[in-house]
Amino acid sequence: MGINSPENALYRVGEVSHLVDVDPYVLRYWEKMFPQLKPKKDETGQRVYTQSDINIVLRIKNLLYEERYTIAGAKKKLSEETEEKEKKYDEQLLVTLRDIRQLLLEASAILKKE
Repeated sequence: MGINSPENALYRVGEVSHLVDVDPYVLRYWEKMFPQLKPKKDETGQRVYTQSDINIVLRIKNLLYEERYTIAGAKKKLSEETEEKEKKYDEQLLVTLRDIRQLLLEASAILKKE
């Protein structure tokens, strides 16, 4: 669903508009309506979008134009999806931290024996 590009690449609103086939004023409106879409601003104050931002734009476009959600419905759906992703991330992080803790305990036990 995403546009293939380097993860650290930055795109101006006009470039994103062209890539996703949505007018720049629509992108600016979506920024106001969807809290998940928050492109950074460069040193000149122009919006710059990351690949992650572009993926969010594509998801919003899909919800509105293909799945025919209203703005309110798309906002709710995107919020639910974001919460779900964050919950999964938190669960994965917790598992990783437990694994690290176990490794540290094992390393500590080995060092105490020496």
